Amino acid sequence: MNALALYQAALDAVSDAVLAGDFAAYAAMIDLPYLVQTETARLVVTAQADLRPTFDALHGGLRARGVQHYKRLARDAVFARAGRIEGWHHSHMLRDGTFAVPSRWARQVLVLRDGGWRFSEARYPIMTDRWPMTDATLFADPVLWPPAAGRTP
Repeated sequence: MNALALYQAALDAVSDAVLAGDFAAYAAMIDLPYLVQTETARLVVTAQADLRPTFDALHGGLRARGVQHYKRLARDAVFARAGRIEGWHHSHMLRDGTFAVPSRWARQVLVLRDGGWRFSEARYPIMTDRWPMTDATLFADPVLWPPAAGRTP
């Protein structure tokens, strides 16, 4: 598989797990420590249990907004080096065929661990310096793309 197909497959697995409320499947796709970059901070998650509150906020927020389709569409991905894929995507959260919340871009890094691709880094267009993230943080209007001059998603 090429980098874009691997990146899309990983996005789909995590999106499906979040929408279904399947924390075990979600957590299995995260390589710890997990670096999360926002517009205002670099946060590091070191324990699987620390993923749970943000997962619950995202899953609960999607349900509360009636989201039926959580689709993250890969726009670009490359093998940065052996065992590492860097990519970016757009996230769409749909209810009855319309956007339940504004679409947003994000950047993620996959690493090959124990024969599987796992997310090890993320960059989100949100304003927070706290982990775990809350419904209010996750569903706030995103910082618009393109990001500041000289930065790519």
